[in-house]
Amino acid sequence: MNLLPPNFDVSQSFSVMLHDVAPIYESHVATFTRTLAPLIGNSMAAAVVPCWAGEPLQERDRPFLNRVAAEYANILLHGFEHFRPGKGGLVSKIADGKDEMNGLDEAETDRRLEAGQEILTRWFGRPATGFIAPTYHAGLATPDRLARFGIHYTVEYAKVTTSDGGQLPLASWVWDVSPIRILCRLGYRLGQFQYRFRRSALPCVVLHPLDLERGFLPQIEQTVIKLLRSGRRPVLLESLGFGSQSTPTAA
Repeated sequence: MNLLPPNFDVSQSFSVMLHDVAPIYESHVATFTRTLAPLIGNSMAAAVVPCWAGEPLQERDRPFLNRVAAEYANILLHGFEHFRPGKGGLVSKIADGKDEMNGLDEAETDRRLEAGQEILTRWFGRPATGFIAPTYHAGLATPDRLARFGIHYTVEYAKVTTSDGGQLPLASWVWDVSPIRILCRLGYRLGQFQYRFRRSALPCVVLHPLDLERGFLPQIEQTVIKLLRSGRRPVLLESLGFGSQSTPTAA
C-alpha cells in the first residue's frame, strides 16, 4: 500500500533527519542546528542512539538532551549501541561495523529495543514511535516486532514503512555511506537522481555527524536551500499522522 496522508502534497514537501545523535557528537549536532535552524526552524528529526558504543545516556548529558528536545521536533530511536557485536560481512565492512541490527537473534533484538525505549522515555519523557535502523539494515526489527515496543513506523532508505503495512516512498540524500569517500559522493548523486525521477517520493535530507568532518556541510546547506527555493517546506512524519497504530489512509 502506497501511503499518502489525506491533503498531503508530496511535491510541496521535504524532510530532514539527523542520525547518530549522541553526546559524543554534541558539537556536531550544534553545528547542524546553527546552520539549518535559521532555514527550517525545528522541523527536523533527531535519530537518537541511547547507548552509543555501550555508553548509556547519563545525568551529565542532560543539557545536551534538553537542547536536542528543544531544537528537533521529532525524536526517533536509532538502534541501541549502533555497532554490530562480533564479526560481520561485506555490509559491515563497508559501514565500518555500524550495522548493529544485523546478526542479532530475536532475544537480543527485543532486549535492545526495550532498553532503548526505556532510556528515551527517561530522558525525553516518552518513548519513540519511529525507528531508523543503523545503516538502514533492520535485521529482525520488523514492523510487527517494533510495534510490540510502541514503534509504529520505520524510516528506511527508500521508504517509510508502518506497522499496519503502509508505505511512503522516499528520495534520500545520504552522504555518510562509508569511510570510502567516493561512496559518500555517490550517495549524494543517487539522491539527486531520485529527486529528479521519483516524483511521488518525499525528498529526505539525511545527515550524519561525520558529514561535517568530511566537508559536506556546504553541499547539505545548499540542498536544503534548493528545496526551499523550489517551493517545498519541511514536514515531520509524526505531524502527518505517522507513529500511531492507525496510520493515515491513502488520498
